[in-house]
Amino acid sequence: MINGAATSLGRVPIVLDIYAERDLARGTYTESEIQEFVDDFVMKLRTVKFARTKAYDQLYSGDPTFITTSMAGMGADGRHRVTKMDYRFLNTLDNIGNSPEPNLTVLWTDKLPYSFRRYCMHMSHKHSSIQYEGVTTMAKDGYGEMSCISCCVSPLDPENEEQRHNIQYFGARVNVLKALLTGLNGGYDDVHKDYKVFDIDPIRDEVLDFDTVKANFEKSLDWLTDTYVDALNIIHYMTDKYNYEAVQMAFLPTKQRANMGFGICGFANTVDTLSAIKYATVKPIRDEDGYIYDYETIGEYPRWGEDDPRSNELAEWLIEAYTTRLRSHKLYKDAEATVSLLTITSNVAYSKQTGNSPVHKGVYLNEDGSVNLSKLEFFSPGANPSNKAKGGWLQNLNSLASLDFGYAADGISLTTQVSPRALGKTRDEQVDNLVTILDGYFENGGQHVNLNVMDLSDVYEKIMNGEDVIVRISGYCVNTKYLTPEQKTELTQRVFHEVLSMDDALG
Repeated sequence: MINGAATSLGRVPIVLDIYAERDLARGTYTESEIQEFVDDFVMKLRTVKFARTKAYDQLYSGDPTFITTSMAGMGADGRHRVTKMDYRFLNTLDNIGNSPEPNLTVLWTDKLPYSFRRYCMHMSHKHSSIQYEGVTTMAKDGYGEMSCISCCVSPLDPENEEQRHNIQYFGARVNVLKALLTGLNGGYDDVHKDYKVFDIDPIRDEVLDFDTVKANFEKSLDWLTDTYVDALNIIHYMTDKYNYEAVQMAFLPTKQRANMGFGICGFANTVDTLSAIKYATVKPIRDEDGYIYDYETIGEYPRWGEDDPRSNELAEWLIEAYTTRLRSHKLYKDAEATVSLLTITSNVAYSKQTGNSPVHKGVYLNEDGSVNLSKLEFFSPGANPSNKAKGGWLQNLNSLASLDFGYAADGISLTTQVSPRALGKTRDEQVDNLVTILDGYFENGGQHVNLNVMDLSDVYEKIMNGEDVIVRISGYCVNTKYLTPEQKTELTQRVFHEVLSMDDALG
């Protein structure tokens, strides 16, 4: 990760395992001593701190260092890459306690040993601090046997000089819902009506027509992606000019292939808005100047995450339309545009800059010009459905697996909270069912999942009272005591699945 927030650890466990096996065979160290070395190493990783501005914390709360440690995966020869060192790193959660760092990441496939997959699910059930990424999905896009995860959920291939990327120029994300809403108002900001963002014809219909809105939105996306690319090209050129990361570059292959990691925020609400306009009736509410400040939505419509082909199709169109525009530009050092559906904790910050949409309540201005947050409904994180979606956990997984990873090769992040009782009656049954569910998700096209196994009733008071609760959020792990009150509220408003499927609830 170049010029970004993270410097990940890569595939260190598999390399350390070579030396650990040698020392075990020679009798130099015992297994317990090697585990102690790993515990000490992890403790050192947990002490890493960065000097950051206060504003940074609004986007990346909890002071994360993103020391993403990748383990398991598959070799090119068809053998799995699970080592004893993978077990040792996961075992530190028991030995020295749960913590957000390092960002433990298992490269998952149903071809990994069942005992290892079961151990991972046991540890996730116990600690909720491990993320999983689908090897099969990423391999289809060319990521090889030594691929690892950079920053949060983004695959890189450090040793590969030909096929995929070995460095990334970080690019955060932009608010696509705000672009849609601003376009409907003729390029005037969706919160600040006197601020002209870009020039476009406004929508004057009394009932929004899908084809008209789609054409308007595509023009808004043109402006958004043009501006986004210009900003990142300038940022990375100037950073390299004045603060070239020579030490890190020295560890990379001679030939480098870079991607530029663009992103999306407000994904679910944008898909839901398009769906409401297409399948329900949406009436804009205007002031005396014709400015749209709210919407009336009448009727039913499919939401993202309900595994409905209609909303899935809109989601696929959105990510393809967005990525195709980015790829039409020349990027710094001939980087390739990749896209992530990932927000960290910035979904809260972006929500506070967005007005009402047909599917949610946003912010609005008081008479004195200050921003009123009293009715604000937060964006869902990453590629998560909104908390208004009717789908159960399995419907959520199926929707995400339907997205083409080729258009979002920087990561499609799902953060899920599932109740233990939804998984079975006994701990063994719950763990076995988790293995089966993740096998199916990743083999059907899923790329990433943050897995939290917990009941909201068990953790709500702890989270709101500022006690130590370690949870996976969008792309990394955080101790909730470091979240802002708004971020805690957003976290507890997310869907905590008590059923795997809506069929179970209806039955």
